[in-house]
Amino acid sequence: MDKHYAQALLAFLLAQLLMASINVYFFQKKKEIEYMVAVKAYMKAEIGYFIIGFFGALCLIFILSDFLDLGVNRKDLLSKETLTHKEKLQAYFKTCALLVGAFLQAIAFAVRKKGKAAIEKMVDKG
Repeated sequence: MDKHYAQALLAFLLAQLLMASINVYFFQKKKEIEYMVAVKAYMKAEIGYFIIGFFGALCLIFILSDFLDLGVNRKDLLSKETLTHKEKLQAYFKTCALLVGAFLQAIAFAVRKKGKAAIEKMVDKG
């Protein structure tokens, strides 16, 4: 795998984990449960979602390799006066992957109830 694609995949996963940890932090404060207990419960309940996200990002990166050549030097792209949308995506590929990962995890936390229910179950046990 090209290093640019590997970096994009890592950025996507980091954003997913960052947003999950932030959302769990605010949720666990309301429920008055230890942070690490809440994170473990959330991750255990939502591991399937993270695996789907990982493979989804991997498939997207695989397909993008037909449309984008990330081997193009970023300096060369940024030195151009105007960039097409495709060139902007190439120049800011890691940033785009990070934003997409964060956005998807924020939506998942708001919509999916499985992780929250796992945290609430831990509160009820305690």
